[in-house]
Amino acid sequence: MSAIEILSQPKAVAMADEWFQFATADHFWMQWRHSMLLQALSRAGGELRSVLEIGCGHGVAREMLEHDLGIAVDGCDLNRTALEMARPGRGRLFFYNILDQEPSLLEHYDAVLLLDVIEHVDDDAGFLRAALRHLRPGGIVVVNVPAIIMLFSDYDRAQGHVRRYTYDTLRELLERCGVTTQSIQPWGLLMIPVLLLRKTMLHITKRSNPIRTGFVPPNAVSRLLLQGLKNLETGLPFRAPFGTSILAWGRVAHAAF
Repeated sequence: MSAIEILSQPKAVAMADEWFQFATADHFWMQWRHSMLLQALSRAGGELRSVLEIGCGHGVAREMLEHDLGIAVDGCDLNRTALEMARPGRGRLFFYNILDQEPSLLEHYDAVLLLDVIEHVDDDAGFLRAALRHLRPGGIVVVNVPAIIMLFSDYDRAQGHVRRYTYDTLRELLERCGVTTQSIQPWGLLMIPVLLLRKTMLHITKRSNPIRTGFVPPNAVSRLLLQGLKNLETGLPFRAPFGTSILAWGRVAHAAF
């Protein structure tokens, strides 16, 4: 168990606990998102001395970043069950509601990561503004969200998703919150037929466990197929024009709004 620093009072969160047992570092989707994140950070350039992952859950994304970049990544979440699953890392681990605005953490970080977080929040703009106050002036924010509204399914509902985004709605949100957007990259183009099939299957069968059904490949053949889709798309010489997820990054001139 990681040493968890308690900075906030408990609060209910809209996230399925069981997802964390399936979202491991060897899952094709976790690896795919990680590769997109590494590309974004590389393109952003500059030295990252301090990074905060907001909504870090069980810390797998944080652990992958620390391993590949050799830097310390702090993580925070309000899901105590998930935090207790996190392995010790280079960075600190907080039970922390960013809306509390802990003074010692404000304007403290070179980069803030929101990896599949804001789709769980009713007031995504208010939440994003609160997150940005943890950045130093000129700092980087990276946001990943689920995309394509027609793909919203029983899986999203079980996950606690409030919405899916489009290229335009994500750009408008970032700019409204004071982010100078420098890249918005859809990914998961080849996953669109898979998610359409997932939506149809969950609707028809009314499975009792939509998280397992919707996220875990059912057998070795499907795992190889999905890994192959990831490898094929990430190896393409052009960017996907749209996809099942969108990763965006930008900078803020000032940390406080």
